[in-house]
Amino acid sequence: MKKLLSIMFMTAAIAFGSAQVMAQETQTASPLKKGGPQHEKMKQKFEQRLNLTEKQKEKAKNIHEKGAKQMKPVMEKSMALRKEIGEIKKSDLDESAKKEKIEAKFKELRELHKKAKEIRKQNGEDFEKILTKEQKEELTKMKAEGRKKFERNHPPRPPFGMFGPDKEGEKGIFPPPPPPQEEK
Repeated sequence: MKKLLSIMFMTAAIAFGSAQVMAQETQTASPLKKGGPQHEKMKQKFEQRLNLTEKQKEKAKNIHEKGAKQMKPVMEKSMALRKEIGEIKKSDLDESAKKEKIEAKFKELRELHKKAKEIRKQNGEDFEKILTKEQKEELTKMKAEGRKKFERNHPPRPPFGMFGPDKEGEKGIFPPPPPPQEEK
């Protein structure tokens, strides 16, 4: 009996330890995280393709750091709002009160998204100001290539209200898709 318990305990300890190691590896192994090897490679390729000078690289770095400082409080507030929405959903308020509070938080969240978009747009404009005419043309080509690659990997979604009734009860163009069939 003691052997069986000790074997079960050791098996559980090994399983728990390996799960911890795997979880830690997945958190730290993201190759595109800032400073990761893949991120550095992409950054160098970007700089090479635009043929940036050292002075331009330094200005670009300053623009990026300035943007990151502006974006940090926006992102922190956005994360806090999302957490609050989750807590409201879990709360024992009645459904109408939940819906009202969540809608107010979503309104704040939309405003933060607008602010983040403005910051990104301004950073892009500031970056383009340091480029020459030829570099701007190359950047435009790079953006178009990126858009094509994105569209190739992400098929378009159907328009809203296309399937079934919408909020106002109007009929969609097509009937809603059938529920998935269970395979036997």
